[in-house]
Amino acid sequence: MLGSGLENLLAFASAALGALLATRFHFSHRQLCALISFAAGTLFGAAVFHIIPEGLKYFSVIATALALGSGYGLFYLVSRYVSHVCPACSASHFEEHEKETHRDASLYLLAGALTLHCIIDGLAIALGEPEKNSLPIFATVLIHKFPEGFALCALLIHGGQTKRRAVWLSIALESATLAGWLIGVVLLKRFQDAPWLDLFLIHTGGGFIFLALHALINESRKHSPVLPAAAFIAGAVLIAFIH
Repeated sequence: MLGSGLENLLAFASAALGALLATRFHFSHRQLCALISFAAGTLFGAAVFHIIPEGLKYFSVIATALALGSGYGLFYLVSRYVSHVCPACSASHFEEHEKETHRDASLYLLAGALTLHCIIDGLAIALGEPEKNSLPIFATVLIHKFPEGFALCALLIHGGQTKRRAVWLSIALESATLAGWLIGVVLLKRFQDAPWLDLFLIHTGGGFIFLALHALINESRKHSPVLPAAAFIAGAVLIAFIH
């Protein structure tokens, strides 16, 4: 079993690799649709098959639902009133509004929202201890980070950044994942037995569900829903069988 620090570095490297490849390769939107939907399925699978069942072992249905709702609601509010928290999950939206969304102000808002998302990803890896299904959470974040880095870098290039600058900006923003992991490690050392840490992991599961459904709905609107649904189910099933 990999240590959470190495897991976090690999997840960060996945995003960096996605950003680098965005400057060298062009994927059709159909190919990106399949990748984004598959990654979204892993997010959904991690929440439904691992985080929620684990939470129900220790907390009531109401407490678990409230923690999930807080995570879902946080990402919903940020996406609605600030900026989309994940460029991959909102790729179709950015493509449809390409001409008016890539100004500096919009990119600053995206950077703030994405930083929050990355910090929570890092926290999830740190808080997902071995007895709390850390491998599915790691696999989920690892898979999700690749299209996230790719979409972020592509978005920055469309916004007028040079390829080199877009890669470095993407890496800088994705480094918030490392900061999130460090925060999680500190919290574990100081509050290892605190039940609210377990509730926070469930909270991240609510964010996972929001991102997953947001990506699936966006991609299904852009294309026939068959491809997004099939890729989504494949991702969820894969994570369901990882223990």
